[in-house]
Parts: sequence; structure tokens; C-alpha cells
Amino acid sequence: MSIVLGHQLSSSFCIEAVPRKERKWLSLLSLRFGAVLCTMVAIICFAWAMVQHQEGVVSSDGLGEAWSSINLGTASYGFLWSLILLIVVFCNCVVHPGIIVAFDCIACIAQLITVCFDLHELAYWNLGGYGYSSTHNLDPLYGAECLACSMILLGILFNIILCVRASIACHRLRKAGKQLETKRHVDA
Repeated sequence: MSIVLGHQLSSSFCIEAVPRKERKWLSLLSLRFGAVLCTMVAIICFAWAMVQHQEGVVSSDGLGEAWSSINLGTASYGFLWSLILLIVVFCNCVVHPGIIVAFDCIACIAQLITVCFDLHELAYWNLGGYGYSSTHNLDPLYGAECLACSMILLGILFNIILCVRASIACHRLRKAGKQLETKRHVDA
């Protein structure tokens, strides 16, 4: 709620009103929510593209359907991982940063590999690789595949940022554990 007092804006419910420590978690949750949203859009687009390839809208020797299904699988993994982590965080459960690093790395690498292959397939389509169908318009299919690939790439960026931040947190946790252990040895 904002109240305008003269020329000053009183911010009682905006990011500046959130204390610095909680602002970090707010940014992490917004990055995680962005990753969920990007992968959800990619899942929808790749599922629709897979159905279009199965119905024979284009003749791509089965490669279009195969790459759509592989991308659908990796995007689904990224979506489920991020969604589960969001639910766990909202339930106030503690998750070790090493687990976040591992699963975000798996999501990032898997999505990067499959989207690169799919982008290679789309480049082949740009060179005339897909056979044109006289009864179907191919522009929506190509647009959906391009949108899905761009959403996957944006989701990869979110996962990389989250992985780096979790790596930093894991390093700090490890360093604090070593300092505590050294302190115990000195006190003994």
C-alpha cells in the first residue's frame, strides 16, 4: 500500500520495505518462479509441437517429433525440480545448498544439450529440411518451437544463476563448518 505525502512516496509494501536479509530470499524465489514459468511455457509448446509432428503437419523423418519429446522430458524435469523446491521452501523446510547445486546443474546441462540439438534441427528447417504440407500452415509450428527453445534458454539462465548462488551458499556453509571444527580443536 502506498500513500503519497506531498512529493514523497511511502512504501509499505514494495521491495524497499523488505529487510535486506529477506530481500535475498525474495530474489531467489522470484528466480525460481521464473524458471518454473519458463519451463512450463516450453512444456506446453513442445507438447503441441510433438502432436503436430505426429499428425504429419511436416515431414521431418521423425526427427522433429523425437527432439520435441526429448526437450519435453528435460523441460519437465526442470519444471518438477523447481516446483518441488518452491513447495519445500514455502513449507519452511531447510534444503542443503549442495542438493540445489546438483539438481540445478543436472537441469541446466540436460536442457542445454537437448535445446542445442533442437536448434540444430530448426536450422535444418530454415534450410528447407522439413517437407511442406499443402494442407497445413507451418508458421505456427515453427513459431512454437522457436518460443519453446527461447524459453528453455531463459530457464537455463535462471538455473545457472540459482546454481551459482547455491554454490556460494554451499561454500560458506562448508567454510563455517571448518571454522567451527578448528575452534573445537583449539578449545580442547
